[in-house]
Amino acid sequence: KENQGRRKIEIKIIENENDRLILFSKRCTVIYQKIYEISTLCGGEILFIIFSAIGKPYSFVHPSTKSTAKRFLNANQPLNDTIYAPVEAFRKVRSN
Repeated sequence: KENQGRRKIEIKIIENENDRLILFSKRCTVIYQKIYEISTLCGGEILFIIFSAIGKPYSFVHPSTKSTAKRFLNANQPLNDTIYAPVEAFRKVRSN
């Protein structure tokens, strides 16, 4: 009996619209899990927006939309203006 296992799939658009929406939903869940892991493990500020084929937006933001968008619009702002200022200050002291 041949084992299905992990197979490499060809990357191309899925013609059947229902199958495409189901796969989008499943993959979106996996992407959210990975983004959550990155934000938790690395302490990164994350703003993730993806639109489905029908135009519905899905988003993930950590820690908050306001602070993350502010940081994105002004990437050169000093670290003490961010929500993680105490952590960054501790890291600087620790490294010195």
